[in-house]
Amino acid sequence: MRIATWNLDHASNSSRPISAQIRQIRMIDADILILTETCEAVDLNSAGYKYAIPRNTNEYGKYWSTIWSKFPITQQVDCYDNKTAVCALVVAPTGDVIVYGTIITWRDDKGPNNTSPPWSEHMKSISDHGNDWRSIQDKLPGIPLIVAGDFNQTRDGSTRTYGTKACRELLGAELTRSRLTCLTTENFGDTGKLKSDPAKGWARNNIDHICVSEKVFQVVKVGAWDHFTDSNQYMSDHNGVYVDVM
Repeated sequence: MRIATWNLDHASNSSRPISAQIRQIRMIDADILILTETCEAVDLNSAGYKYAIPRNTNEYGKYWSTIWSKFPITQQVDCYDNKTAVCALVVAPTGDVIVYGTIITWRDDKGPNNTSPPWSEHMKSISDHGNDWRSIQDKLPGIPLIVAGDFNQTRDGSTRTYGTKACRELLGAELTRSRLTCLTTENFGDTGKLKSDPAKGWARNNIDHICVSEKVFQVVKVGAWDHFTDSNQYMSDHNGVYVDVM
């Protein structure tokens, strides 16, 4: 089973052609796909996806998070914030799984009063997400959880990082509390899975992650793809990541 996630950089942005994004998605051919910053125009029905869960549109008339699945979705599960996060019960070949797609907010989110300092809303978002994961696990006990999306922090230990030590430690603690393992912590540039950005001259450090319940899945492969095409046309400002599990 292949699980993938990709932030489409406010899909339908004129500088990020949807046709190129969909071609890339077809190439990755994930069974379960979590898209963030997406929109209705990114329609994957022709790419073999029979089931999709958009929840509510955001202030831009788009979707912060969407789940696409080639396996049946039998239940949509409420989240703490149904605009930011989406959750569904999916019938996978390995059995039922809970799939949770989301964005943990970015560094400069100013908060509801427009006064929050950098990273404070990110830290609050981590805590809110951690509580949500535990709540969903309590409601659906014994079913493995898959959490994926834009986490807005690097976890590869490199010097070119996004996020603070405190942010990473807090997310690590929440993952541990929910018995989740992050599978996408490697430096994909160093391992040759991402190429250098044609404008910046270095490979992106990944901030989009896939986490799964501990001791449930056997990991076969962890991969990534660039945010630009072979002809250096930008498709997003985020690379994508995928994992193959059994």
